[in-house]
Amino acid sequence: MLNDSPDRALLRVQIRVARTAAEAVEEFLWTLDPGAVGHVVHGEEAELGITLSAAAAAGLQGRLAAFLRQVGCDTAAIVAIAPYEEEDWATAYRQAFAPLCVSDRLVVAPTWWEAPLPPGPIVLRIDPQMAFGTGHHPTTRACLKWLVRRAAAVGSSPGGLIDAGCGAGLLAIAARRLGFAPVVAIDNDPIACATARQNAAANDAAAIAVIDGELASAVLPTVPTLVANLTAGAIVELFPRLAACVTPEGQIYLAGILAKQEQRVAAAIAGHRWRVAERHLSDGWLSLALQAV
Repeated sequence: MLNDSPDRALLRVQIRVARTAAEAVEEFLWTLDPGAVGHVVHGEEAELGITLSAAAAAGLQGRLAAFLRQVGCDTAAIVAIAPYEEEDWATAYRQAFAPLCVSDRLVVAPTWWEAPLPPGPIVLRIDPQMAFGTGHHPTTRACLKWLVRRAAAVGSSPGGLIDAGCGAGLLAIAARRLGFAPVVAIDNDPIACATARQNAAANDAAAIAVIDGELASAVLPTVPTLVANLTAGAIVELFPRLAACVTPEGQIYLAGILAKQEQRVAAAIAGHRWRVAERHLSDGWLSLALQAV
């Protein structure tokens, strides 16, 4: 149950900014440790949304402006803050999410979508709730496409997989439906974990083990495939731990990296037994597939 203290009250924060500045704003928002960041593009504008406590939201407009100046982004951001109400959030974001055709094998659709869907492929019905995660962000799309390719490459028994920083559980669920087993999903946000469990049960993937805990300390299995859709900072800090969870013949897929942070991530990988086997760049977001040297 939520604490009734004014400082703990949840607030819905929405930020409108030019599309060209959206990456910088999203980078700032992740520093607030919100659990999830919603990102929807409307033409030349982008709208980003998070849920924060009143204490975390204090002075947000000024802090964001200072950050944008620091990174050399000369643009105005319109910040709107209102009390969090789940119905408000759902109404605002449901209109933005349509089914996503990842490949001829996989389609992701919101739970509320009623129009016909393409026949044949695996269809996942996802309700992001506060954890977001319907596959529309470039990093999530890149991960989903790679999972399809990875499943095809390794055959009918791809083995186990870890979804590091699972959010709403979309990647873990897609992996399980593509044949990976066992699948472990981990996140340090209890809301994200609860959402992931609900989504897994609704998509014939209840066998997924969802762990509410820290990547740095949780007990995790060793698997041939690991997907980490995190931030560059988290990847840099946790890379030795992530790499230790993967078998010598396995592969790691890193996503959530801003293009300008590539060298920082590359430096973290250097010195380990991994090399970049595949590099994907979309809308300023970088994803890297790694395999053992």
